[in-house]
Amino acid sequence: MQITHIVVYLAVMISAMLLLILGGWLATVRVFDSLGPRLRFHQFVAIRHLRGRKSWFLTAIGSLAILGVSLSSCTLTTVLSVMGGFSDDLKQKILATNAHVVVDNYGGDLAGIPDGSGAIAHDWRELVERVRRVPGVRSATPVVQGEAMMNARTNNHGIQLKGIDPATFRDVSHVLDRLDKGDVAHIERPELLFEEVRQRRQRLFGGDGTGRGPPDAGAADAGAEPAETPLASAPRQRVLPTVFVGRELAKSLRLYVGEEVNIISPLGDIGPTGPIPKSRPFRVAGVFFSGMYEFDSLYVYASRKEVQRFLRKGERISEVQVAVANPDRADRVAGLIAAEFEGRLRVRPWQELNASLFSALKLEKIVMFIFLSLAILVASFCIIATLSMLVIEKTGEISVLMTLGASTRSVMRIFRFEGLLIGLVGTVSGLLVGLGLSASLQHIGLPIDPEVWYIDRLPVNISAVEFILVGAAALVTTQLATLFATRIAAKPNPVEGLKNA
Repeated sequence: MQITHIVVYLAVMISAMLLLILGGWLATVRVFDSLGPRLRFHQFVAIRHLRGRKSWFLTAIGSLAILGVSLSSCTLTTVLSVMGGFSDDLKQKILATNAHVVVDNYGGDLAGIPDGSGAIAHDWRELVERVRRVPGVRSATPVVQGEAMMNARTNNHGIQLKGIDPATFRDVSHVLDRLDKGDVAHIERPELLFEEVRQRRQRLFGGDGTGRGPPDAGAADAGAEPAETPLASAPRQRVLPTVFVGRELAKSLRLYVGEEVNIISPLGDIGPTGPIPKSRPFRVAGVFFSGMYEFDSLYVYASRKEVQRFLRKGERISEVQVAVANPDRADRVAGLIAAEFEGRLRVRPWQELNASLFSALKLEKIVMFIFLSLAILVASFCIIATLSMLVIEKTGEISVLMTLGASTRSVMRIFRFEGLLIGLVGTVSGLLVGLGLSASLQHIGLPIDPEVWYIDRLPVNISAVEFILVGAAALVTTQLATLFATRIAAKPNPVEGLKNA
C-alpha cells in the first residue's frame, strides 16, 4: 500500500513539474513578446536566441537544464518540509509530555527555598506557590523521581520512577490524559482498582475472588479476563499502591492492568555485606502512550507520597515542573523564575533540557540542505553547456552585433539574461511543485509504519522561510553558472567572427 502511494505521488509530481515548466516557459515568452519594443536590447536578443527553432539540440539541452533545476528545487523543498515535520512532531510531543520549565536544586533534592546562607527558609510548598505567581506561568507541580528496577515475573527493566500529584500534574503534562487503559483516579485511591480486580476475579473463579471457589457462569462474559492472564493467576489480593507504565514498558514486561509488580530501589538498608536493595510491590493501574519510544519504555508514574516513602526522601521533592502560557518563550519565563529566587535554584527551560536533541536535528537539516543543493549545482552544468554551445553557434551573430556598435558588456548581458530565464522558470516551477507536493502530503498524508516511526503518517511542516532560501540558492547558483559562458561570449574578435560567419 505504501509503495502504491509513493508511485502515485511521484507520477503526479513529475507530471505537474513538466506541465509547469512548459506552461511557465510559454508564459514567459508570451509576456516578453507582448512587451515588444519596450524590451531592452539584451533582453530582446536573448528572447530571440531562446526561441530559435534551428538548433533543436540546444533546445533539448536547455529543456533538460530547466527540468534539472526544477527537480532539484522540488526535491530540496519537499525533503526540508518532511524533516521540519519530524522536528515539529517531536517538539509537540516533548511539550505535551514534559514540563516547559524545570526548577530544582544544584545539589540534589529540594526541601524548600534556600536563603543566602544556604539554610531552608520555607518548605517546597511555598516555593511552588511563588513559582505560580511568576508572570507567564500557567501551572506548577512538585515531582519526586529516582532510578529503580521493575520486576514482573521473570523479566526486569530499568525505570525512572516519578511521584506526582495528579490534580496539578495534569495541568503541566498531558501524558496521563493519553491512557490506553486505566483511570487516573486510581493513583490516589488504589482501593478502587483493588475492588475492580476483586470483582473481575470473582466473575472468573466465583466465591470470594481468591481462585479457590468453584468457577462462576459469569466467567464466559465478554468482560472477563482470559484465564492465562496474570490477573487470573495472582496468588494474593490486597490493596497496593498503584503505578502507571508506558505502552512499550508494558509490552516488554507483558504487563496487564491489575497485575502486581515489584519495584526495586538501590537505596535500601545497609547489611553486613553492604547496601541491600529495597523492594516493594505495586499494582499496575494503567498504561499510557506519549508518542515517544524512550518515554514510554522508561517512565513510571505513582503517587508522590508513595514514592517519597519508597525512596526515603521524607518531605523532600526532586523538582518543580512548570507549564508556561507560551512554550516558545519558556526561556524568558525561566529567567523571571531564576530572578525570583535570586539564582539560588537551577531553572532550565525545555530548550535547554533538550538542547542536544534539537541541535542534532538542526545540524542534520543544514547538512541535508547543503548536500541537496549540490543537485542544483549539477543542474547548473546543463546551463553552462547550453549557453556555451549557444555562444559557439552564435559567434557570427555576436560579431555582427559588435560591429554595429554593441559593447562587450551588452553581449555578456544577453547570455546572462538567458541563464536568468532558464534558472527562473526552473526554480519557480520546482517551488510550486514542491509546495503542492508538501501540501498534499500534509493534508492527505502518506501512511508509514507506526511500529518503526511511532507515527502513522508522514509529518510535514511547510516553512515559507525555507522555500525562500531554496529559491534564492537556486537563482544564485544558476546565475553563477552563466559566468563561464559570458566570458566566452566576450572574447570573440569581430573580424574573425565575420570571416567565419
